[in-house]
This record gives sequence, structure tokens and C-alpha cells, in this order.
Amino acid sequence: MKIIIFGAAGFLGEKLMNSLSKDNEIIGADINREENIEKIDATDKEEVRDFLLKHKPDVVIDTIALTSSVACEKNPELAKKLNYETAKNIAETCKEIEAKMIFISSSYIFDGIRGRYREEDAPSPTNEYARTKIMAEEEVLKLNNSLVLRIDMMYGRYKGKIRQGTSFIEEGAEVGYPDQIKKPLFVEDVPRIIWGLIQKDERGIFHIGGPETMKMIDFLKNLASLIGQENKIKIVDSSGWVVKSPKDSTLDISKINSLGIKTTPFKQALEIIKNQLL
Repeated sequence: MKIIIFGAAGFLGEKLMNSLSKDNEIIGADINREENIEKIDATDKEEVRDFLLKHKPDVVIDTIALTSSVACEKNPELAKKLNYETAKNIAETCKEIEAKMIFISSSYIFDGIRGRYREEDAPSPTNEYARTKIMAEEEVLKLNNSLVLRIDMMYGRYKGKIRQGTSFIEEGAEVGYPDQIKKPLFVEDVPRIIWGLIQKDERGIFHIGGPETMKMIDFLKNLASLIGQENKIKIVDSSGWVVKSPKDSTLDISKINSLGIKTTPFKQALEIIKNQLL
């Protein structure tokens, strides 16, 4: 199977490249050129179209995003360009070549008032990041053979460090919402889940998160404990922050579990990361 991965140089993109290449022909695309990755500007509609028509993939995975909610709020036009227009450009050519499109979305499309959101729950955006991701979802779901994967915050090893969300635990973390509820997802699970969904020819929306619910402060301190840096996790005053984080945007993952697809328990993932760092 021929699979193209947009955003191949990123946190998830790198994992997908390494994992899916074992059984498939993988072509990576990214705005940043790296070894074995083609430089493609996905905001350029014609560049995307020419690239996809040239390779004619069976599956296209779109991991492109401006993931900083603060950056999205400060520059909504850039957020729309990177989170929505790139997905629209890819979707339009996927329709033309009849390729399956898989779009990576986020639990942050929900307001976080109650948590355990199901696939059929209506999105309830509270910021620009969420609004642009919902716009992209709607575009992708117009395709008959597409998948939208809403994912909770990912964590794992990336470029020799421990990454959580958009930052590295080695650099510390200022926690404005220590009681925020998450179902953190081990990034190594995602390629396996995507491959399983492809093989089952699934389509539509799927929610993906870790099996346990935990407070943000506990999650970060446990990650930092792997390198003895718990003291770098600081609780700070968030009253002046541009974006208010949702209290509990956790996802109900019973749909994905019903397919026999499970995610890695947090303690087990910590052991894996610890061994990777040795």
C-alpha cells in the first residue's frame, strides 16, 4: 500500500513514518525538508495537487496543524491557513484520486464542561484552534472514505527527549490549570491504531485517548520523574492567559475499544520511555 504522510517531520509524523514503513511504501511530506521527506507547502493548493497526482497514494494521513492555541488566538488567519486550508487542499485532491484521507483532530474541539465526549456529541469550540479544526473536520468528512481521529494530548520520546503536547518535559512546564483532566495518549499507539483502522476499512470519526483519566499536574510530574526533574513542573497563575484551557475535554474511547483496539496504560508507557532513554 502506498501512503503519504503530511507533517512527516513532526512528533506524530515521525512515528508514522517509522512504523508504517515496515509494511507499506511511505512518502513523507513536510514544509521542512529532512532526509527521506519531500518539501511540500500544503497551503499551496496546486503544489498539493501536483504532488498527490504524481504519487497517486492509496492513503493520505494529514498531521499538519498549528497546535499552539495561543498562537492561533493571536493570529486567527494563520490558524485558518494551517489548520483548515491545508486539510481542504489535501481533501480536494484525495477526492479526485479516490484516496482514503485520515485527518488528525483534537479533543480540544469540545468546551470541556463535562468530559467523556462521544463521537456523536456536537463540537463546542471556545477558541480559534478548536474552530479551525472543526472546519477542517467538516471538509474531510465530505469524502466518502475518510477518517477523522480526535486525539487527546500525546506524549512520548521525540528527538531524544520526552515530549508532552507541544513541549519537552526537559524544559520544564508552567502549569496554569493543574486540575485539568486528561486521558494522555502514548504516541507510539497511534500508528498501530491507524494501521488497524485502515485494515478494517473504517471511516468516520473515532476518539482516541489513553485508558486512564488523570490530573494534568500528576501526569506531568510522573513524566518528569523519569529524568528526576519533578522540580521543573511549576504551578503558575493563569488568570491573565490568552486562552483558557478546557477543564475536562476527555474522550470516550469505547468505540475504538469495541474494535479490539486498546491503548497503552500510563505506567506501562512510562517503563517503555524509561528504557528508550537508557
